[in-house]
Amino acid sequence: MIARRVRGCAVLAATACLCSLPAPAAASAGDGREPFAEMVAVVHLHTSLVDGASTPLEIARAARSAGIDALVVTDHLLERVSYAPWPIGNFVGVSFSRPSVLALGVERYLRILADAERLVPGIVILPGVEVTPYARFSGSLLSGTLELEGWHRHLLVIGLEDGPAIARLPVLGNRAGGTYNGWSLLALIPAVVIVWTTRRILRPAEQEVRLGGFRLRRSRRPVPEAVLGVLCAGLMVVAFPFRVERYSPVGSDPGDAPYRELIDRVHALGGIAYWAHPEAAADLEEIRGFRLRTAPYPELAARTGADGFGALPEGVKTLLPPGGIWDRALERSLPGSRPGSPVALAEVDEHRSAREIDFGALQSVLLVREFTHAGLLEALRSGRLYGRWTPRGRTPLRLVDFSVEAQGRAALAGQSMAFAGPVAIHLHVEGGDGTTVTARLIRRGEVIWTARQPPPIDARIEDASPRPTCYRIDVEGTYPYRLIGNPIVVLPGRTKA
Repeated sequence: MIARRVRGCAVLAATACLCSLPAPAAASAGDGREPFAEMVAVVHLHTSLVDGASTPLEIARAARSAGIDALVVTDHLLERVSYAPWPIGNFVGVSFSRPSVLALGVERYLRILADAERLVPGIVILPGVEVTPYARFSGSLLSGTLELEGWHRHLLVIGLEDGPAIARLPVLGNRAGGTYNGWSLLALIPAVVIVWTTRRILRPAEQEVRLGGFRLRRSRRPVPEAVLGVLCAGLMVVAFPFRVERYSPVGSDPGDAPYRELIDRVHALGGIAYWAHPEAAADLEEIRGFRLRTAPYPELAARTGADGFGALPEGVKTLLPPGGIWDRALERSLPGSRPGSPVALAEVDEHRSAREIDFGALQSVLLVREFTHAGLLEALRSGRLYGRWTPRGRTPLRLVDFSVEAQGRAALAGQSMAFAGPVAIHLHVEGGDGTTVTARLIRRGEVIWTARQPPPIDARIEDASPRPTCYRIDVEGTYPYRLIGNPIVVLPGRTKA
Protein backbone atom coordinates (compact mmCIF):
# COMPACT_ATOMS: atom_id res chain seq x y z
CA MET A 1 0.00 0.00 0.00
CA ILE A 2 2.86 2.35 0.81
CA ALA A 3 4.68 1.65 -2.44
CA ARG A 4 1.82 2.73 -4.64
CA ARG A 5 1.60 6.05 -2.80
CA VAL A 6 5.26 6.96 -3.21
CA ARG A 7 5.49 10.43 -4.68
CA GLY A 8 7.48 11.33 -7.73
CA CYS A 9 9.58 13.69 -5.64
CA ALA A 10 10.76 10.78 -3.52
CA VAL A 11 13.04 9.70 -6.36
CA LEU A 12 14.76 13.05 -6.13
CA ALA A 13 14.98 12.73 -2.34
CA ALA A 14 16.46 9.26 -2.64
CA THR A 15 19.57 10.54 -4.41
CA ALA A 16 19.92 13.94 -2.79
CA CYS A 17 22.13 14.92 0.11
CA LEU A 18 19.76 16.57 2.58
CA CYS A 19 20.84 18.94 5.35
CA SER A 20 18.86 18.84 8.57
CA LEU A 21 17.86 21.68 10.83
CA PRO A 22 18.90 21.50 14.47
CA ALA A 23 15.34 21.57 15.74
CA PRO A 24 12.46 19.08 15.54
CA ALA A 25 10.31 21.54 13.55
CA ALA A 26 12.46 20.95 10.47
CA ALA A 27 13.59 17.36 10.53
CA SER A 28 15.56 16.07 7.58
CA ALA A 29 15.10 12.95 5.52
CA GLY A 30 18.15 11.28 7.02
CA ASP A 31 20.66 10.34 4.31
CA GLY A 32 18.09 10.99 1.57
CA ARG A 33 18.02 7.35 0.37
CA GLU A 34 14.66 6.41 1.80
CA PRO A 35 11.43 7.12 -0.09
CA PHE A 36 8.51 8.93 1.47
CA ALA A 37 4.91 7.80 1.18
CA GLU A 38 1.80 9.96 1.04
CA MET A 39 -0.48 9.69 4.04
CA VAL A 40 -3.85 11.45 3.76
CA ALA A 41 -4.96 12.59 7.20
CA VAL A 42 -8.01 14.31 8.65
CA VAL A 43 -7.12 16.41 11.68
CA HIS A 44 -9.25 17.71 14.58
CA LEU A 45 -12.19 15.36 15.09
CA HIS A 46 -14.52 15.10 18.09
CA THR A 47 -16.24 11.89 19.17
CA SER A 48 -19.23 10.88 21.26
CA LEU A 49 -16.83 10.11 24.11
CA VAL A 50 -17.14 13.81 24.95
CA ASP A 51 -19.30 16.09 22.78
CA GLY A 52 -19.25 14.60 19.27
CA ALA A 53 -22.01 12.61 17.59
CA SER A 54 -20.25 9.34 16.63
CA THR A 55 -17.98 6.86 18.34
CA PRO A 56 -14.31 6.60 17.37
CA LEU A 57 -15.03 3.24 15.74
CA GLU A 58 -17.85 4.67 13.59
CA ILE A 59 -15.66 7.60 12.49
CA ALA A 60 -12.72 5.29 11.72
CA ARG A 61 -14.85 3.01 9.55
CA ALA A 62 -16.39 5.92 7.64
CA ALA A 63 -12.99 7.56 7.12
CA ARG A 64 -11.38 4.36 5.88
CA SER A 65 -14.24 3.86 3.43
CA ALA A 66 -13.55 7.37 2.15
CA GLY A 67 -9.89 6.52 1.49
CA ILE A 68 -8.41 8.27 4.54
CA ASP A 69 -5.15 6.86 5.96
CA ALA A 70 -5.01 8.63 9.32
CA LEU A 71 -7.18 10.47 11.83
CA VAL A 72 -6.08 12.89 14.55
CA VAL A 73 -8.80 12.75 17.22
CA THR A 74 -8.82 15.71 19.61
CA ASP A 75 -11.66 15.65 22.11
CA HIS A 76 -11.78 18.36 24.76
CA LEU A 77 -9.48 17.57 27.68
CA LEU A 78 -11.31 19.90 30.07
CA GLU A 79 -13.93 22.62 29.78
CA ARG A 80 -14.36 24.01 33.27
CA VAL A 81 -14.05 27.41 34.88
CA SER A 82 -15.07 28.98 38.19
CA TYR A 83 -15.65 32.62 39.04
CA ALA A 84 -15.36 34.42 42.34
CA PRO A 85 -13.57 37.65 43.23
CA TRP A 86 -9.80 37.37 43.58
CA PRO A 87 -8.22 35.62 45.50
CA ILE A 88 -10.94 33.16 46.56
CA GLY A 89 -11.60 32.50 42.89
CA ASN A 90 -8.49 30.33 42.99
CA PHE A 91 -10.49 27.74 44.94
CA VAL A 92 -14.26 28.23 44.79
CA GLY A 93 -16.82 30.17 42.81
CA VAL A 94 -19.68 30.02 40.33
CA SER A 95 -18.71 26.95 38.30
CA PHE A 96 -19.37 26.10 34.66
CA SER A 97 -18.29 22.88 33.00
CA ARG A 98 -18.96 20.59 30.05
CA PRO A 99 -18.21 16.91 29.33
CA SER A 100 -14.49 16.24 28.96
CA VAL A 101 -11.77 13.63 28.57
CA LEU A 102 -10.78 14.16 32.21
CA ALA A 103 -14.32 13.34 33.34
CA LEU A 104 -14.31 10.22 31.16
CA GLY A 105 -10.82 9.21 32.26
CA VAL A 106 -7.71 9.79 30.14
CA GLU A 107 -6.61 6.15 30.21
CA ARG A 108 -10.05 5.00 29.12
CA TYR A 109 -10.06 7.59 26.31
CA LEU A 110 -6.70 6.38 24.98
CA ARG A 111 -7.77 2.74 25.24
CA ILE A 112 -10.98 3.31 23.25
CA LEU A 113 -9.06 5.10 20.48
CA ALA A 114 -6.52 2.27 20.37
CA ASP A 115 -9.33 -0.30 20.12
CA ALA A 116 -10.90 1.58 17.20
CA GLU A 117 -7.55 1.63 15.40
CA ARG A 118 -7.13 -2.11 15.98
CA LEU A 119 -10.61 -2.92 14.68
CA VAL A 120 -10.24 -0.90 11.44
CA PRO A 121 -7.22 -2.21 9.52
CA GLY A 122 -5.39 0.28 7.34
CA ILE A 123 -6.05 3.41 9.39
CA VAL A 124 -3.85 5.18 11.95
CA ILE A 125 -5.60 6.99 14.81
CA LEU A 126 -3.30 9.44 16.54
CA PRO A 127 -4.68 10.52 19.94
CA GLY A 128 -4.82 14.15 20.90
CA VAL A 129 -6.78 16.58 23.05
CA GLU A 130 -8.09 20.09 22.49
CA VAL A 131 -7.33 22.45 25.36
CA THR A 132 -7.92 26.00 26.52
CA PRO A 133 -4.60 27.14 27.99
CA TYR A 134 -5.99 30.30 29.59
CA ALA A 135 -9.00 32.61 29.72
CA ARG A 136 -9.59 35.72 31.81
CA PHE A 137 -12.60 37.33 33.45
CA SER A 138 -13.40 41.00 33.07
CA GLY A 139 -16.33 43.14 34.16
CA SER A 140 -18.60 42.56 37.13
CA LEU A 141 -21.07 39.83 38.01
CA LEU A 142 -23.17 42.27 40.03
CA SER A 143 -23.53 44.75 37.17
CA GLY A 144 -24.17 42.04 34.57
CA THR A 145 -21.01 42.89 32.59
CA LEU A 146 -18.95 39.82 33.49
CA GLU A 147 -17.22 38.22 30.47
CA LEU A 148 -14.79 35.35 30.07
CA GLU A 149 -12.42 36.17 27.22
CA GLY A 150 -10.48 33.36 25.53
CA TRP A 151 -12.59 30.28 26.32
CA HIS A 152 -12.36 29.17 22.67
CA ARG A 153 -8.66 30.01 22.26
CA HIS A 154 -7.74 26.39 21.62
CA LEU A 155 -4.55 24.39 21.18
CA LEU A 156 -4.46 20.89 19.73
CA VAL A 157 -2.08 18.78 21.83
CA ILE A 158 -1.12 15.78 19.70
CA GLY A 159 0.92 12.65 20.17
CA LEU A 160 0.95 12.28 23.98
CA GLU A 161 -0.01 8.79 25.11
CA ASP A 162 0.93 9.02 28.81
CA GLY A 163 -2.40 9.28 30.64
CA PRO A 164 -1.16 10.79 33.94
CA ALA A 165 0.98 13.35 32.08
CA ILE A 166 -2.01 14.42 29.97
CA ALA A 167 -4.15 14.74 33.10
CA ARG A 168 -1.60 17.14 34.62
CA LEU A 169 -1.36 19.55 31.69
CA PRO A 170 -1.52 23.19 32.88
CA VAL A 171 -4.78 24.21 31.23
CA LEU A 172 -7.68 26.38 32.33
CA GLY A 173 -9.63 24.88 35.25
CA ASN A 174 -7.20 22.00 35.87
CA ARG A 175 -5.85 22.35 39.40
CA ALA A 176 -4.02 19.04 39.01
CA GLY A 177 -1.83 20.88 36.51
CA GLY A 178 -1.38 23.86 38.81
CA THR A 179 1.21 24.65 41.44
CA TYR A 180 1.58 25.00 45.19
CA ASN A 181 2.16 28.56 46.35
CA GLY A 182 1.20 30.97 49.11
CA TRP A 183 -2.49 30.77 48.21
CA SER A 184 -2.40 27.02 48.84
CA LEU A 185 -1.90 27.85 52.52
CA LEU A 186 -5.49 29.13 52.60
CA ALA A 187 -6.50 25.47 52.61
CA LEU A 188 -4.96 25.18 56.09
CA ILE A 189 -7.55 27.54 57.58
CA PRO A 190 -10.54 25.16 57.24
CA ALA A 191 -8.22 22.31 58.32
CA VAL A 192 -7.45 24.15 61.58
CA VAL A 193 -11.14 24.85 62.09
CA ILE A 194 -11.96 21.15 61.55
CA VAL A 195 -9.42 20.18 64.24
CA TRP A 196 -10.96 22.70 66.66
CA THR A 197 -14.56 21.60 65.97
CA THR A 198 -13.58 17.93 66.32
CA ARG A 199 -12.13 18.62 69.76
CA ARG A 200 -15.29 20.48 70.82
CA ILE A 201 -17.48 17.62 69.59
CA LEU A 202 -15.43 14.95 71.37
CA ARG A 203 -15.19 17.12 74.53
CA PRO A 204 -18.40 19.11 74.60
CA ALA A 205 -18.49 22.09 76.94
CA GLU A 206 -20.68 21.93 80.05
CA GLN A 207 -23.41 24.37 80.82
CA GLU A 208 -24.90 25.18 84.24
CA VAL A 209 -28.68 25.18 84.84
CA ARG A 210 -30.46 26.30 88.04
CA LEU A 211 -33.36 24.17 89.19
CA GLY A 212 -34.83 25.63 92.29
CA GLY A 213 -32.05 25.72 94.84
CA PHE A 214 -29.92 23.30 92.87
CA ARG A 215 -27.27 23.83 90.22
CA LEU A 216 -27.18 21.22 87.50
CA ARG A 217 -24.36 20.76 85.00
CA ARG A 218 -24.88 19.05 81.69
CA SER A 219 -22.98 18.73 78.46
CA ARG A 220 -23.94 21.27 75.79
CA ARG A 221 -24.83 19.85 72.39
CA PRO A 222 -22.09 21.02 69.96
CA VAL A 223 -24.50 21.72 67.07
CA PRO A 224 -22.82 24.96 65.87
CA GLU A 225 -19.41 23.29 65.94
CA ALA A 226 -20.70 20.32 63.96
CA VAL A 227 -22.26 22.57 61.31
CA LEU A 228 -19.05 24.61 61.05
CA GLY A 229 -16.97 21.42 60.76
CA VAL A 230 -19.14 20.09 57.94
CA LEU A 231 -18.86 23.38 56.05
CA CYS A 232 -15.08 23.42 56.41
CA ALA A 233 -14.86 19.80 55.29
CA GLY A 234 -16.84 20.74 52.20
CA LEU A 235 -14.40 23.57 51.52
CA MET A 236 -11.51 21.11 51.81
CA VAL A 237 -13.14 18.81 49.28
CA VAL A 238 -13.73 21.68 46.84
CA ALA A 239 -10.16 22.99 47.21
CA PHE A 240 -8.51 19.55 46.83
CA PRO A 241 -5.75 18.91 45.67
CA PHE A 242 -4.90 22.38 47.07
CA ARG A 243 -2.99 23.33 43.96
CA VAL A 244 -3.59 26.75 42.46
CA GLU A 245 -3.73 27.57 38.77
CA ARG A 246 -0.50 29.40 38.02
CA TYR A 247 -2.41 31.93 35.95
CA SER A 248 -5.72 32.65 37.64
CA PRO A 249 -8.67 33.69 35.45
CA VAL A 250 -9.49 36.35 38.08
CA GLY A 251 -5.93 37.65 38.49
CA SER A 252 -3.83 40.10 36.50
CA ASP A 253 -3.22 39.60 32.78
CA PRO A 254 -0.21 37.26 32.30
CA GLY A 255 0.19 37.93 28.57
CA ASP A 256 1.51 34.98 26.55
CA ALA A 257 3.03 33.18 29.55
CA PRO A 258 0.25 30.53 29.95
CA TYR A 259 0.47 29.54 26.28
CA ARG A 260 4.25 29.33 26.26
CA GLU A 261 4.29 27.28 29.46
CA LEU A 262 1.80 24.75 28.10
CA ILE A 263 3.62 24.46 24.76
CA ASP A 264 6.95 23.97 26.54
CA ARG A 265 5.39 21.24 28.71
CA VAL A 266 3.99 19.46 25.65
CA HIS A 267 7.36 19.60 23.90
CA ALA A 268 9.11 18.26 27.00
CA LEU A 269 6.71 15.30 26.98
CA GLY A 270 7.42 14.57 23.30
CA GLY A 271 4.17 15.92 21.84
CA ILE A 272 3.35 18.73 19.45
CA ALA A 273 1.00 21.70 19.75
CA TYR A 274 -1.02 23.34 16.96
CA TRP A 275 -3.26 26.37 17.31
CA ALA A 276 -6.80 25.51 16.23
CA HIS A 277 -9.07 27.83 14.19
CA PRO A 278 -6.91 30.92 14.91
CA GLU A 279 -9.09 33.34 12.94
CA ALA A 280 -12.46 32.17 14.26
CA ALA A 281 -14.45 34.38 16.62
CA ALA A 282 -16.87 33.06 19.24
CA ASP A 283 -19.49 35.15 21.03
CA LEU A 284 -21.87 32.91 22.91
CA GLU A 285 -24.98 33.64 24.92
CA GLU A 286 -24.92 34.35 28.61
CA ILE A 287 -24.25 31.31 30.79
CA ARG A 288 -24.74 31.41 34.57
CA GLY A 289 -24.40 35.15 34.75
CA PHE A 290 -21.47 35.71 32.39
CA ARG A 291 -20.72 35.70 28.67
CA LEU A 292 -18.16 33.61 26.85
CA ARG A 293 -16.31 35.65 24.26
CA THR A 294 -13.24 34.90 22.13
CA ALA A 295 -11.72 37.26 19.60
CA PRO A 296 -9.63 35.88 16.71
CA TYR A 297 -6.04 35.14 17.76
CA PRO A 298 -3.89 34.65 14.63
CA GLU A 299 -0.96 36.52 16.21
CA LEU A 300 -0.59 33.76 18.83
CA ALA A 301 0.27 31.29 16.06
CA ALA A 302 3.26 33.45 15.23
CA ARG A 303 4.70 34.34 18.64
CA THR A 304 4.11 31.54 21.14
CA GLY A 305 6.45 28.80 19.90
CA ALA A 306 3.70 26.40 18.80
CA ASP A 307 4.59 23.85 16.13
CA GLY A 308 1.92 25.07 13.75
CA PHE A 309 -1.62 26.27 13.20
CA GLY A 310 -4.82 25.40 11.39
CA ALA A 311 -4.44 27.35 8.13
CA LEU A 312 -7.51 25.95 6.37
CA PRO A 313 -10.24 26.99 6.72
CA GLU A 314 -9.70 29.51 9.58
CA GLY A 315 -6.37 31.05 8.59
CA VAL A 316 -6.90 32.54 5.16
CA LYS A 317 -7.61 36.15 6.16
CA THR A 318 -4.47 37.38 7.90
CA LEU A 319 -2.12 34.39 8.24
CA LEU A 320 -1.84 33.07 4.67
CA PRO A 321 -1.69 36.16 2.40
CA PRO A 322 1.83 36.92 1.11
CA GLY A 323 3.60 39.14 3.60
CA GLY A 324 1.00 38.34 6.26
CA ILE A 325 1.38 37.10 9.82
CA TRP A 326 2.72 33.69 8.81
CA ASP A 327 5.40 35.06 6.48
CA ARG A 328 6.57 37.53 9.11
CA ALA A 329 6.82 34.71 11.64
CA LEU A 330 8.78 32.56 9.18
CA GLU A 331 11.21 35.40 8.53
CA ARG A 332 11.78 35.90 12.25
CA SER A 333 12.45 32.17 12.65
CA LEU A 334 15.25 32.03 10.06
CA PRO A 335 18.12 33.14 12.35
CA GLY A 336 16.77 31.13 15.29
CA SER A 337 16.88 27.49 16.35
CA ARG A 338 13.66 26.54 14.54
CA PRO A 339 13.83 27.94 10.98
CA GLY A 340 10.68 27.30 8.98
CA SER A 341 8.26 27.27 11.91
CA PRO A 342 5.39 27.42 12.52
CA VAL A 343 3.89 25.12 9.92
CA ALA A 344 0.39 25.06 8.43
CA LEU A 345 -2.18 22.29 8.08
CA ALA A 346 -5.86 21.78 7.29
CA GLU A 347 -8.28 20.98 10.11
CA VAL A 348 -11.95 20.03 10.14
CA ASP A 349 -13.09 20.66 13.77
CA GLU A 350 -15.94 18.18 13.25
CA HIS A 351 -18.52 17.30 15.90
CA ARG A 352 -21.11 15.82 13.52
CA SER A 353 -21.93 12.17 12.98
CA ALA A 354 -19.71 10.03 10.77
CA ARG A 355 -22.45 9.93 8.10
CA GLU A 356 -22.45 13.74 7.84
CA ILE A 357 -18.69 14.38 7.76
CA ASP A 358 -17.17 15.14 4.36
CA PHE A 359 -13.78 13.47 4.79
CA GLY A 360 -12.61 14.82 1.43
CA ALA A 361 -13.11 18.52 2.24
CA LEU A 362 -10.16 19.41 4.47
CA GLN A 363 -7.16 17.11 4.36
CA SER A 364 -3.53 17.28 5.44
CA VAL A 365 -1.33 15.20 3.15
CA LEU A 366 1.90 14.11 4.83
CA LEU A 367 5.12 12.57 3.55
CA VAL A 368 5.88 9.82 6.03
CA ARG A 369 8.57 7.23 6.48
CA GLU A 370 6.13 4.69 7.94
CA PHE A 371 2.40 4.35 8.50
CA THR A 372 2.58 4.44 12.30
CA HIS A 373 1.94 6.86 15.15
CA ALA A 374 5.63 7.76 15.17
CA GLY A 375 5.74 8.29 11.41
CA LEU A 376 2.68 10.54 11.44
CA LEU A 377 3.90 12.51 14.45
CA GLU A 378 7.35 13.07 12.94
CA ALA A 379 5.88 14.40 9.68
CA LEU A 380 3.49 16.70 11.58
CA ARG A 381 6.33 18.00 13.73
CA SER A 382 8.65 18.70 10.81
CA GLY A 383 6.04 20.25 8.51
CA ARG A 384 6.58 17.69 5.77
CA LEU A 385 3.00 18.09 4.60
CA TYR A 386 0.57 20.26 2.71
CA GLY A 387 -3.02 21.18 3.42
CA ARG A 388 -5.83 21.18 0.87
CA TRP A 389 -9.45 22.31 0.76
CA THR A 390 -11.70 20.64 -1.82
CA PRO A 391 -15.33 21.32 -2.79
CA ARG A 392 -17.66 18.41 -2.04
CA GLY A 393 -17.57 15.72 -4.71
CA ARG A 394 -14.67 17.31 -6.66
CA THR A 395 -11.20 15.97 -7.42
CA PRO A 396 -8.66 17.37 -4.95
CA LEU A 397 -5.54 19.28 -5.90
CA ARG A 398 -2.39 17.19 -5.46
CA LEU A 399 1.14 18.41 -4.86
CA VAL A 400 3.24 15.95 -6.83
CA ASP A 401 6.51 17.82 -6.32
CA PHE A 402 7.72 20.81 -4.36
CA SER A 403 11.48 20.85 -3.84
CA VAL A 404 14.56 23.04 -3.96
CA GLU A 405 17.67 21.72 -5.71
CA ALA A 406 21.22 22.99 -6.19
CA GLN A 407 24.32 21.05 -7.33
CA GLY A 408 23.13 17.64 -6.17
CA ARG A 409 21.57 18.91 -2.96
CA ALA A 410 17.83 19.00 -2.44
CA ALA A 411 15.19 19.69 0.19
CA LEU A 412 11.45 19.19 0.50
CA ALA A 413 8.83 20.99 2.58
CA GLY A 414 9.77 20.91 6.25
CA GLN A 415 13.47 20.53 5.43
CA SER A 416 16.45 22.84 4.97
CA MET A 417 19.45 23.04 2.70
CA ALA A 418 22.74 24.81 3.27
CA PHE A 419 23.82 26.40 0.01
CA ALA A 420 25.12 29.77 -1.14
CA GLY A 421 24.20 30.50 -4.74
CA PRO A 422 21.40 30.01 -7.27
CA VAL A 423 18.82 27.30 -6.59
CA ALA A 424 16.07 25.70 -8.67
CA ILE A 425 12.57 25.35 -7.25
CA HIS A 426 10.52 22.52 -8.75
CA LEU A 427 6.74 22.68 -8.61
CA HIS A 428 4.25 20.15 -9.96
CA VAL A 429 0.53 20.36 -9.16
CA GLU A 430 -2.16 18.04 -10.53
CA GLY A 431 -5.84 17.38 -9.94
CA GLY A 432 -8.70 19.79 -9.62
CA ASP A 433 -11.83 19.94 -11.75
CA GLY A 434 -10.27 21.38 -14.89
CA THR A 435 -10.88 25.02 -13.97
CA THR A 436 -8.16 27.65 -13.70
CA VAL A 437 -6.11 27.99 -10.53
CA THR A 438 -3.53 30.57 -9.49
CA ALA A 439 -0.23 29.18 -8.23
CA ARG A 440 2.17 31.45 -6.34
CA LEU A 441 5.74 30.88 -5.19
CA ILE A 442 6.42 33.03 -2.14
CA ARG A 443 9.88 33.91 -0.83
CA ARG A 444 10.14 35.72 2.52
CA GLY A 445 6.64 37.10 2.06
CA GLU A 446 7.09 38.22 -1.55
CA VAL A 447 5.49 36.57 -4.59
CA ILE A 448 8.41 35.87 -6.96
CA TRP A 449 6.56 33.67 -9.48
CA THR A 450 2.95 33.07 -10.41
CA ALA A 451 1.00 31.06 -12.97
CA ARG A 452 -2.69 31.06 -13.81
CA GLN A 453 -3.92 27.99 -15.67
CA PRO A 454 -5.76 24.70 -15.14
CA PRO A 455 -3.63 21.93 -13.64
CA PRO A 456 -1.34 20.23 -14.35
CA ILE A 457 1.23 22.90 -13.53
CA ASP A 458 4.85 21.86 -13.95
CA ALA A 459 7.44 24.59 -13.40
CA ARG A 460 11.12 25.08 -12.65
CA ILE A 461 11.96 28.49 -11.19
CA GLU A 462 15.53 29.79 -10.80
CA ASP A 463 16.28 32.02 -7.84
CA ALA A 464 19.19 33.25 -5.74
CA SER A 465 19.27 34.96 -2.35
CA PRO A 466 22.35 36.08 -0.42
CA ARG A 467 20.60 35.66 2.93
CA PRO A 468 18.58 32.95 4.73
CA THR A 469 15.39 32.32 2.78
CA CYS A 470 12.26 30.21 2.91
CA TYR A 471 10.06 29.29 -0.04
CA ARG A 472 6.43 28.27 0.17
CA ILE A 473 3.61 27.73 -2.31
CA ASP A 474 -0.03 28.75 -2.37
CA VAL A 475 -2.42 27.40 -5.01
CA GLU A 476 -5.91 28.90 -5.16
CA GLY A 477 -8.82 28.02 -7.41
CA THR A 478 -12.56 28.60 -7.41
CA TYR A 479 -13.70 28.75 -3.78
CA PRO A 480 -13.00 26.72 -1.78
CA TYR A 481 -10.25 25.05 -3.84
CA ARG A 482 -6.96 25.77 -2.00
CA LEU A 483 -3.59 24.09 -1.47
CA ILE A 484 -1.04 25.37 1.05
CA GLY A 485 2.53 24.03 1.02
CA ASN A 486 4.90 24.37 3.97
CA PRO A 487 8.23 26.19 3.67
CA ILE A 488 11.57 24.93 2.42
CA VAL A 489 14.47 26.74 4.08
CA VAL A 490 17.76 27.64 2.36
CA LEU A 491 20.52 28.82 4.71
CA PRO A 492 23.50 30.18 2.76
CA GLY A 493 26.82 29.32 4.34
CA ARG A 494 25.30 27.15 7.08
CA THR A 495 27.10 23.86 7.58
CA LYS A 496 25.40 20.51 7.99
CA ALA A 497 24.27 19.57 11.50
